Amino acid sequence: MELLNDIIKAFSFPELVSQDGGKIDGLVIAVHLLMLALFVGWIIYYFTALWKFSSSRNPKADYKGVKSKTVTNSVEGGVIVAELILVVVATYYWNFYVNEADDYDQVVAMANGSKKDLHVVRVTAEQFAWNAHYPGPNGRLGKQDKALVGGSNPFGIIKDNVDGSDDIAVLKSDIIVPMIYNYRVQNPGKTDLKLGSLLTETEFNEAQSKYGSDSFEAIRDGSIRSVTIDLTSKDVIHSFKVLPLRVCQDAIPGLNIPIHFKPTKPGRYALTCAQLCGDGHARMRGVVKVVSEQEWNQWQKTESEKNSSDKEQASVTIDKVKA
Repeated sequence: MELLNDIIKAFSFPELVSQDGGKIDGLVIAVHLLMLALFVGWIIYYFTALWKFSSSRNPKADYKGVKSKTVTNSVEGGVIVAELILVVVATYYWNFYVNEADDYDQVVAMANGSKKDLHVVRVTAEQFAWNAHYPGPNGRLGKQDKALVGGSNPFGIIKDNVDGSDDIAVLKSDIIVPMIYNYRVQNPGKTDLKLGSLLTETEFNEAQSKYGSDSFEAIRDGSIRSVTIDLTSKDVIHSFKVLPLRVCQDAIPGLNIPIHFKPTKPGRYALTCAQLCGDGHARMRGVVKVVSEQEWNQWQKTESEKNSSDKEQASVTIDKVKA
């Protein structure tokens, strides 16, 4: 019995900690079922051919052969139908995978008429490590310029820009992402909130403080706020793969490729590079750490203050050198 359990475990899906990850599992199952149907079909055809054209049924060779094309056309038609099904199913899931997060339009956090990048992380791969760039407390990622990329500014952040002044850069360490439950507005009352819009717990508490607890209605509907990873590479092609989150995407130099997921369980999950990227490929491991909203807010505040302190020290040092 223990052996059977081990076999079942070996062929089971890895732990799932993504709200929409079941769709990826569904695609894997659909492809395998399609392959099973094709396999059974070809086996039936194979043994039918062995039986129909065996020497016992045809003791004398027929050099004219089968003139009817019914079987051939049926088989070719079946292959075409199977390929069309595969393309349609794959296109549907690929469309889900590459589009922006489905809850993006309902996120209410706005700043100067544009969406805040509250839960966007820019991840840059390099031989052989992962680096992350986060928005600071103002919620907006700063602009970048490749001419500014260097040892002290690996992301090329334009720090004179107001959006980039409080950004957080974390090099060769855990990639931190938040697990945030959505509060959906059921009745906005006389507030500025919109019906159906989504609030984080922090935003929900702020709205209650601002408008009063009885001025609007919002419920925690069980959905999780999407996290978006903007993925790129500094040198060669890498691949960002986190099995429990069901994400796997190539990081390509010169391209900014977004992927998104909804983490459902705090914890540390192994990040691997799924593309052969050099002689140190096996060492290119990392961790995606999922934390609660409260931990995320505290971490973001601490890291932003730390970055500000580092900038002040650097400014003082530069002034001393000039003096």
